[in-house]
Amino acid sequence: MFKKIALAAALVSSAAFATWDFYPVQEAGKGSVQGGLYYDWDGDWSQAGLKVGARYSVIPNLELALYNWGYQFWSECDAKGCVEGGSGLRDLTLGGRYQIVPQVAAFLDMNLPIGNDEYKNDHIPSSREFALYLGAQFSQEFVPNLLFGSEFGFDWGFKHHHYERGLEVKLAAEIGYNLQQTANVPLTPFLGLQYKKRITNSTGDLDGKRKQKLGDKGDSQFQVWLGAAFAITPQMSVDAKLIIRSGDGSMGGNAKGLAANFTYNF
Repeated sequence: MFKKIALAAALVSSAAFATWDFYPVQEAGKGSVQGGLYYDWDGDWSQAGLKVGARYSVIPNLELALYNWGYQFWSECDAKGCVEGGSGLRDLTLGGRYQIVPQVAAFLDMNLPIGNDEYKNDHIPSSREFALYLGAQFSQEFVPNLLFGSEFGFDWGFKHHHYERGLEVKLAAEIGYNLQQTANVPLTPFLGLQYKKRITNSTGDLDGKRKQKLGDKGDSQFQVWLGAAFAITPQMSVDAKLIIRSGDGSMGGNAKGLAANFTYNF
């Protein structure tokens, strides 16, 4: 069953808000490379860029990855007084997953703030923050061709530039249906969602005063995405999705997004 889930899940692309996807680690010696474009907008603000990544199962049940790296083309706003962002290299995520049993994996991701931080606002390519995201995933094929993947984790950002982000908890899930067996079409529509909540206050001394709580404990954001993946060959696939975000400003606020990826499995 494990191999069957892994093969079918290769057609499904999760939103990858942190981990590469929610599905089982590939067999030892197998890997993937991926490149894609993203476009986000909210009213007069928009941003777009390129993301690339790669992953490889170095030994049975252990996968290492680097992803979310790339180049942001722009982040701009047409309204007067609106905060504009910038362009440049993005931060890099280093990740590892270990498949404990066929349905459960543990993961640890690290955000490395190597991106451009020339612009002093929230839309620059770099978060300026070294962060750890750790947790567990559960995946299962409950009925033939119906794929389910999920994860639960804690996102911890370290202090930077007199600011330390509060601890966040994230819960996400995705479901997809592989049409290859039932309709002889190499297409997998998928639907996913993520809920994240800040469970401790962020702190900062940006005004030169002593460390202060910023009062964002309890802030949250809900994200939902809808898309489909198409297998060109057993090794190559493309996917596209629409993402809708709604929540507090400290958690990313409200926005819509489009993303498309090309993946090669080897």
